[in-house]
Amino acid sequence: MTRQTDSAAEVTAAQVARLAGVGRAAVSNWRRRHTDFPEPVGGTPASPTFRLTDVESWLRATGKLNALAAEDRLWQELRALTDERRLVDTLADLAAFLAFLQDKPARWRPLARGTDTDLAGRLPDAVAFWAESVGMPGGRAFAAGLQPGQVPFWRSVADAAGTQGPEIVFEELHGRYVDSAGRSTGVTPLDLAAMITGMVGGIPEGVVFDPACGSGNLLRAFQRRLGAGAHLAGQELDPALARIAAYRLDWSGQHGPATTIRQGDSLRDDQFPLPPAGEPDAGAALVVCDPPFGDRNWGHEDLAYDRRWEFDLPTRADSELAWVQHCYAHLRPGGTAIVVLPPGVASRRSGRRVRKEMLRRGALRQVVALPTGVAGGHSLGPHLWILSRPGDGRSPANSVRMVDGTRFDRERLRQIEGDWWHEFRDEPGVTADVPLIELLDDDVDLSPGRHVQRTPDHLPAEHARALAALEPLLAGVAQRRPRAATAVAGPARLPMVSIADLARSGAVAVILNREIPRTDVGGLRPGDVLVPVHDRKEAPLVVTDERGDPTPDRHLLRCDPDQLDPYFLAGFLQAEANTRQAVTGTGNFRYDVRRAQVPRLPLADQRRYAAEFRRLAEFSALLRRAAAVGDDVVRLAVDGLTSGVFVPTEVHPSETKGD
Repeated sequence: MTRQTDSAAEVTAAQVARLAGVGRAAVSNWRRRHTDFPEPVGGTPASPTFRLTDVESWLRATGKLNALAAEDRLWQELRALTDERRLVDTLADLAAFLAFLQDKPARWRPLARGTDTDLAGRLPDAVAFWAESVGMPGGRAFAAGLQPGQVPFWRSVADAAGTQGPEIVFEELHGRYVDSAGRSTGVTPLDLAAMITGMVGGIPEGVVFDPACGSGNLLRAFQRRLGAGAHLAGQELDPALARIAAYRLDWSGQHGPATTIRQGDSLRDDQFPLPPAGEPDAGAALVVCDPPFGDRNWGHEDLAYDRRWEFDLPTRADSELAWVQHCYAHLRPGGTAIVVLPPGVASRRSGRRVRKEMLRRGALRQVVALPTGVAGGHSLGPHLWILSRPGDGRSPANSVRMVDGTRFDRERLRQIEGDWWHEFRDEPGVTADVPLIELLDDDVDLSPGRHVQRTPDHLPAEHARALAALEPLLAGVAQRRPRAATAVAGPARLPMVSIADLARSGAVAVILNREIPRTDVGGLRPGDVLVPVHDRKEAPLVVTDERGDPTPDRHLLRCDPDQLDPYFLAGFLQAEANTRQAVTGTGNFRYDVRRAQVPRLPLADQRRYAAEFRRLAEFSALLRRAAAVGDDVVRLAVDGLTSGVFVPTEVHPSETKGD
């Protein structure tokens, strides 16, 4: 019996450009100049599509592509199955299919032996029946059916799952979907999830609940921290995301059974009963939530008398305050809730009554303002509200701790994860413990920037310290200025090798950022290379001391020191050619480090380059430090002048000549 094996996947010109690591204009030139370039098989005259297998063959034959990685092929085929809007539904079908393969491999084997037409007719019913029988959320799997031309993709998925493992295959495709510009669903970024996890001082004993869990990133972060026996619960409105979260947290076979994911509207149809009053052990120990925002149809009219509104009924415009109270209502006495909110919630006039009652009840403990770029769904830096239900030894709050982290860069955020509760207790300009009486005014403004200020008494001493710190830095910049580079008559042409090939040879271990939450790397070690995923301006960093685990905004590369020098690797990863070639092109900057290439050189020659790269990296770090301290000098001087603490310095006439 024969079956179709060729892929019917089609790719656009932009996708062809990504496969070859070139710009889209290059593909247009190839079509004009090369008569053997594959003909379009679909699309429109303005945006044609080409058969993936034809394009791959042409690129390889012309020397423009050495090999297409298996994960790249799967991703391109997945995108070819459906449009961007329905891609999340196909991912949900993929979750059900992989769970079916793991649980019923004996049922898959006879199905796989059939023709593509036969499999297209039988597979959807087999997976859907299995998913319903085990209670997998998200509605009927393969609700849209399956066409024979789509079957090769599902066979490829099964083959990849057999060699790499189902969870690895799914996380690779899910990660690419999260990074894609066209996705239609909101997802909590991995680095924000890691930050929230780090804010919890002690490991909570009890249920961790996320009532807007999306595809499960927040709960996955806590699952890694708490282990397979963690008690996790989540609810999600979108059926596809609910099934994806269920697979990632429970059905992938890698985790314990103490996970419950349910599908439904948390505000209108809460699937988890509220804890009865007077029962100290009922309810969640920790509620974490990155809810949708700006939803005026959240159920204001239908839920007017709901008992969750302990701090008053939110207005139609304040869906975020409905989510805050929903989270608080599910807490047990002594429990904590951490909610991600847009900054406007802290000061919006329509929410004054709710904020005021929240303060009077002593529920709000802390408001943390984060910098722009931490949460992908927020155009401005979000706020984190931390609430605690009094009881179990915890008394109502009589002040609110404000943390203004809007000026922090990613490195500062990495340094303080896990220390939010005490790190800024006495740091002027960053934190303030504000008594409730000062907050309970007409505005009830909970914006940290309004309450965190430098006291005038501290400005002279802080300015003097910043100036003293700047002097040696400026001297060091002058002393360690790079030497003039040695030029050659023509650029040296070095044999190149990809990071993917180096990983296959054992010269380097590559742990992608999305793999970090589920990988035990044993802490960072000297010589590890951290490669930024989203920040084009941040250079790869060679670790020089032992630290904790890496954060998921960077890839981790661990070199075999007998084959590969880490400074040599980090230096060449910054090459402009690597930036162009390794970026996935999904609309956001995302460094796919496996595509990057470095020269294939003996270790002795690597070390010559490494010494130069190391000097440049140290000079760059010194420049950044001098710039940061210089910014402090200027900011403190401006604060002092505008507050009346400083007066303008007398300027000697000679200093103004030439103005």
